[in-house]
Amino acid sequence: MPKLQYPAYFEEGLLGIKCTEDVQHHEGYLYVPFKMVMSVSKAYKHPVLKKIIDENPDCFDKRTNYDWE
Repeated sequence: MPKLQYPAYFEEGLLGIKCTEDVQHHEGYLYVPFKMVMSVSKAYKHPVLKKIIDENPDCFDKRTNYDWE
C-alpha cells in the first residue's frame, strides 16, 4: 500500500490510515479475502449468527428495519 500510511495518528488519539498520495477513481487500495466477507446469506447459515438473528427478529426484518443488513 504505497499510497497509504499505517498506522496514522490523528487528534484525540484516533488511529487509522492516511493517504499519502491521491487515490484514483476505481483504484484499489484495500483488499479483503473472499473467505472473510460476511453477507446476509452467510450469516443465516452460520450456527451462532443464525441463533442471534432468530432471537432478534426486530433487528433483522427488512420489512420493519431499513438497516437490517
